[in-house]
Formats: sequence, structure tokens, C-alpha cells
Amino acid sequence: MKKLLFILLLTSIAGIGRAQTVAVPDTLLFVFKLHGQTRKYQMSFREKQDTLYLHWGIERNLHWQSGSYAMSPQSVREGVRLSFLQPEDGKHVLLPSEETAYVLSRSAYRQLKEQHSFVYNNTRYAYVDASSTVLGMPLIHVRDEAEGGEMWILDYPALPLVWKMQDNPLEINWAI
Repeated sequence: MKKLLFILLLTSIAGIGRAQTVAVPDTLLFVFKLHGQTRKYQMSFREKQDTLYLHWGIERNLHWQSGSYAMSPQSVREGVRLSFLQPEDGKHVLLPSEETAYVLSRSAYRQLKEQHSFVYNNTRYAYVDASSTVLGMPLIHVRDEAEGGEMWILDYPALPLVWKMQDNPLEINWAI
């Protein structure tokens, strides 16, 4: 009996260790809401030759539409704006060096972690809490101090995804 309890204890400890190393899935489903419409995009992030690519796809009218956004190393390191560029079928867009798509730059993420606030799109976002989790990792909840827009950012230094955006003044909201 002691041997069985010991094996169960080791198995549960091993399971805890694996849960903490869960990675972000290869493909994520982003659900966008804009002006009463809902769109569901499949998105995946891939790094190739120091460039971060966001590949997206959506089925519309029985036709698969797709494209991508490319974020340069400078953009990933030091970007200060989120791109709200609408996806267009077949378009492969290189974002400007100050923009990222659906992720924070490393410098903004570091500022959030160290100072509990950051500036993106000329807007200061302040830390609210980190009470939600997803994929075994915390979501950092921040709020726009001026207009009340909210984001939940995956606390994952390798890819700090904007997991959810709500009350965006541009009315472009999403959740993964």
C-alpha cells in the first residue's frame, strides 16, 4: 500500500511539472466582434530568420481566405503600437518597425512587469490584476487609464499575446 501511495504521489508531482511547461498551441482561434458582427480567424505565430510571422485564415462564403503579417526583430523588441490593419485575402504585410500584431513587444512587456504599466498606441495601460489563467499561465489584466479599454495579456515572455481585448475605443474587440 505504501508503495502504491508513493507511486501516486510521484505521478501527481510529475503531472504538476508538466502543467507548468505547457506551451502556446500552434493554432489559436481568435473571435472578433465589430459593429455587431462576429468573425473567427485561425491564427498561428511562427518565427523564421528572426522575423515573427502571424499567419491567419478564415472560411468565408465557402472559400478559405488567408494572409500573414510579418514583425521585424526591431518590432518584436521595441514596438509601441498594435496594428489594427484589417486582414485582406492573399496579402502578406510587413508591419512597420514600431508595430506588432496581437502581441506586445518585449520592451512593453518588460515595462508592464517592472512598472505595472506600459504605453502602447500613445495610451497608458495600468495593471489591474492577474487573477485569470489560461494554458496554466496567468493573464495580466490591464486597463486604458483614459478611455477604459481593457486587455488581458498572456504572461509568457516568449510571446506575450493580447489574449482578450474589450471596450476598445476603436470597437475592435477579440478573445482567443
